[in-house]
Amino acid sequence: MVVTISGVPSLATRGDKDTFSERYLSASRALMRWASPSRRSDRPASAAGCLNPLFLIKIIIVLIVILLMPLFLLPMLIGRLATFGGAAVRYSSVVDMTSGEQARWGYGTLSASSDGQALRRGVAAIAARDPAFDPATLTRWAATAAELICASLTSADATPARTFMAGGLLRTYQALLELRAGADVVCEGSWQAVNAMLVEALSTPLLDEVRVRLTCQGWCWERHGPSGLTLRGSPDARTWSEDLTFGRSAEAMSPAAGGLPARRCPSCGAPLDLDEDGACKYCGGIVTAGRQDWVLVGWRREPW
Repeated sequence: MVVTISGVPSLATRGDKDTFSERYLSASRALMRWASPSRRSDRPASAAGCLNPLFLIKIIIVLIVILLMPLFLLPMLIGRLATFGGAAVRYSSVVDMTSGEQARWGYGTLSASSDGQALRRGVAAIAARDPAFDPATLTRWAATAAELICASLTSADATPARTFMAGGLLRTYQALLELRAGADVVCEGSWQAVNAMLVEALSTPLLDEVRVRLTCQGWCWERHGPSGLTLRGSPDARTWSEDLTFGRSAEAMSPAAGGLPARRCPSCGAPLDLDEDGACKYCGGIVTAGRQDWVLVGWRREPW
């Protein structure tokens, strides 16, 4: 036998057939119908209306339920936030997520350069710990990195970037190339850096970081392969700027053999030859972790 309340099957009999949320809403609807005044014509007039004590008790019970409802919903909301919100917060903190109009164009907006005094202080702080630090060597290496990025993008192969990208950035870059390949996006072009200058230098107890601004000339054209639809750029020559940010551990020192800019392992000095994990094939040291030498940790291109 099924016990009903105002024509609705008891929650106890429905058991596992409904979720907790469905049972909770069904109970709420049943309670509201139970609290509604009866409209049967065969009942005496004194049994209906707002002055009926039973009806007043029902109203009080409904108000109490409404007041206590947030206490039941709050745990569910917290559970949802813990499941989905945490991942969203972690993701947004990693990619520096923005929203609205800024999100449409902010991906390529270059940060302002440091003023001359702040830049000199940063370079001096790095040189104080590492007398062999040479900003000119780093800016030349950034120009070479831009050419390797060009070769990587146009070939849809991350191999040219493996020798200077930090592990986290390389994995993100590889995922980007895979997404483009899956969407039949083709990148064509040829460009090179015609100017490179240091625009920011930072030294903290944990890491050193420098940002190099490149002026690039050439052409870059991204389009949908099957349809030929242009997604970005064009085959016409133009000039744009890019920021390459390099970072390393504060304990790292410039390698005697020249390190990654000289295409040498910063650990053993052997010619640079890395496996898929970014480890030197001669000594086994992970050279793209930034513990021994500068690695690329950020790359941003202005809209073009």
